[in-house]
Amino acid sequence: MRPPQWATKSGRRLNLDEFGTWFLDAWSRTESRFLKLECWQSYREREVTTSQVAHERGDVQEARRLLRQESETERSLYEDVERKGIDYARIRLIQEPLTAYLEYELIAYRIRAAMGETIEIVRCAPSMRLPDDEHFDFLLFDRHTALIHDYGDIGLQSGGWMTQDAAVISSLEKKAVALRQRAVPFEEFMTAV
Repeated sequence: MRPPQWATKSGRRLNLDEFGTWFLDAWSRTESRFLKLECWQSYREREVTTSQVAHERGDVQEARRLLRQESETERSLYEDVERKGIDYARIRLIQEPLTAYLEYELIAYRIRAAMGETIEIVRCAPSMRLPDDEHFDFLLFDRHTALIHDYGDIGLQSGGWMTQDAAVISSLEKKAVALRQRAVPFEEFMTAV
């Protein structure tokens, strides 16, 4: 499922390396808010991490240990968020029953939440198709840049689109804000799982 045309038509198509470059550029100019919307219930990684391999073989303790190590690469980002006072939130749409990937991801979220990441969970009906034309993965940097992921049809990122179109950014912002109003904090979600 590719993002809808209204979100990408004014954007610049990016390969995976360009997506990373634009992320760093947009992040360096972010002053007050970074929102990340995630909708897929399973993602495919280009390179499966050792923590994911451990989780897939049922060794949750080893997966947790490895995820702690892997998460350390993000520590400077969380320190940057705190230093700048940025409203940084991951908005995660979740359907139940959880996929094996989401069970793995929730372990990572617990670690990231302890490091200072704000994670907000929106429960969605199991019958809802995710992603869809209204719900798809994107990153919003203040109101100056949006990066829209291209996960193709199987959840493997091949790049995406960068847009600085004010109308598109405004629509994405409205979607993210509306979802945040329905969301529950990660810790609250975990007590009910």
